[in-house]
Amino acid sequence: MINEFELIKQLQSLVQNQNQAVALGIGDDAAVLDPQLISAGQKIVLATDTLVAGRHFLEQDKPEDIGYKALAVNLSDMAAMAAQPKWLLMNLTLPEIEEQWLTGFKRGVGELLGQYQVELIGGDTTSGPLTIGFTVLGLSSQPKKRCSAKAGDLIVVSGELGSAAFALNNPGQNEDCDTQLKRPIPRFDISESVKDYAHAMIDVSDGLVADLGHICEASCLAAHIDLEKIPVLKAIKHDPQWRDYVLAGGDDYQLCFTLAPKDANKLPADCAVIGHMKTGDAGVSVYENGQTLDVKQSGFDHFG
Repeated sequence: MINEFELIKQLQSLVQNQNQAVALGIGDDAAVLDPQLISAGQKIVLATDTLVAGRHFLEQDKPEDIGYKALAVNLSDMAAMAAQPKWLLMNLTLPEIEEQWLTGFKRGVGELLGQYQVELIGGDTTSGPLTIGFTVLGLSSQPKKRCSAKAGDLIVVSGELGSAAFALNNPGQNEDCDTQLKRPIPRFDISESVKDYAHAMIDVSDGLVADLGHICEASCLAAHIDLEKIPVLKAIKHDPQWRDYVLAGGDDYQLCFTLAPKDANKLPADCAVIGHMKTGDAGVSVYENGQTLDVKQSGFDHFG
């Protein structure tokens, strides 16, 4: 069995060619970025996520999938801010060091590092229950905030919602849903397309009603959404709980954003208008065929 220092050396194999702004990467007590080598007008955006075995994933999941998803959910936060990810800090807690598991985990992480040209610049390793903590730093000239929605804005979502929650409750029943759960794709394609005209934006991680509710609260507005307008994979609608999966299931990692009605014709193909923002007490009202829908669960709560 390898020791901690050999583990660190193995993780260093994930390091690719250094970005010019990295003055000092892995190997010292801290990484160093040179702000003078960051393009003028760019703001540094930071996001962090912690995934715990038994809470966010199963220990028996493939290590490739664990590594991939742990980084993908963090990159999704970058997409929601209309930021381009650049650097990664990784904190890895392992009950023991298994080389085969580590090889698979590195493969999953490395796949996304390469795809999005993100550089691992530091982190920490320790012994304990399997826990993965990532901090991503990115750059954006115009970060999107939850507080920027306006009354009259249209509410838009990307992709299809509910598939990941369906897979979590029905593992192995639908390959597309299983992939959405284990290998979500950060929607940089959407955020890059809409960044010039989207107002508020968030990624759907805890459930549509909960996450759209954050926009409502931050913008001091209310939201009206129509269930029948939300894109849903046809295969999951046979499940009597499909409405809960779509509205509160979470783990979709699609984008939800608002924009002025005049800009609706600019939307990418993989987007759908599902409602509008309005004045009133902050909150999300859901309608199905014109009738108010009683939403018993709004979304995922780590302490619920």
